[in-house]
Amino acid sequence: MKRMSFILIILMMAMPMATGFAQNPVRAIDSLSLEFWPDYDKASVLVLMTGTLPADTHFPASVTLPLPAGAQLNAVARIDRNDGAMKDDIFSVPDPDGAMTFITTDPSFRVEYYLPYTINNNQRSFDYTWLAAIPVNNFQVRVQRPTSADTLNTEPAAANVVSSGDGFAYHTFPARAVPAGQPFSLHVDYNMTGDQLSVASLPPANTGIQSPALPVASKSGSGMNWALVAVIAGGFLILVALIWQMASRRTSSSVGKPADTGAEKQSRAKFCRNCGEPIDKGDRFCSGCGAEL
Repeated sequence: MKRMSFILIILMMAMPMATGFAQNPVRAIDSLSLEFWPDYDKASVLVLMTGTLPADTHFPASVTLPLPAGAQLNAVARIDRNDGAMKDDIFSVPDPDGAMTFITTDPSFRVEYYLPYTINNNQRSFDYTWLAAIPVNNFQVRVQRPTSADTLNTEPAAANVVSSGDGFAYHTFPARAVPAGQPFSLHVDYNMTGDQLSVASLPPANTGIQSPALPVASKSGSGMNWALVAVIAGGFLILVALIWQMASRRTSSSVGKPADTGAEKQSRAKFCRNCGEPIDKGDRFCSGCGAEL
């Protein structure tokens, strides 16, 4: 009874830690910036998603986003609300149905992955479709033109082409709201004049120019993720309780019942049937009356 009470106490303590982080699924995304950087540092399309959750979100929050077929996940990070640094210490799981889920303790996040494109001589092209089960209140899209591309076209057509301070030209689309279940599709094609990737044309690191691979005033970091630590600790406590219970059962089942010594407790000194004098085992005649035993 005491063992069962102990196990119940352990489980009651551990279960909230182990399951508490999946009970706050995000119902909407407040803002999402979706950027496409073809031929940036690989012969593929680098996709950057930077999002912010609504102010009334309960943390830790579980966020599920679409992940296109063939995508190679590069990074999943939260943007620390205190120092603005990207921390890649959050728990994320790709789903088999074309999505990925992560758990964050901060309202802002960054997801990066690579997409393949189609090659036809000097032409490159790719297609992308956003389709999520949750709405996005402010959805922004822009496409970075590779430094080795002389033309870039999009369908639908971009609203503006803006030259940024990082030396790239960006084809931008007006911000919009995207309801849950409503797709946003984009087709991009461009002509390459060479094989040089855009990263080769970036300014030296000591120029002070912000690298486009990170948000302004941000840096990647690896602080302690206490949410994940609590999940692991909860699971460890449950495992310890189960092992202890199994070991206790095995020990109790291996201890045999004490041997029945009833026969041995019967008097080894029997009595003579003739005179009642005690006799020892092995005696042939009674020492009292001499009767044959």
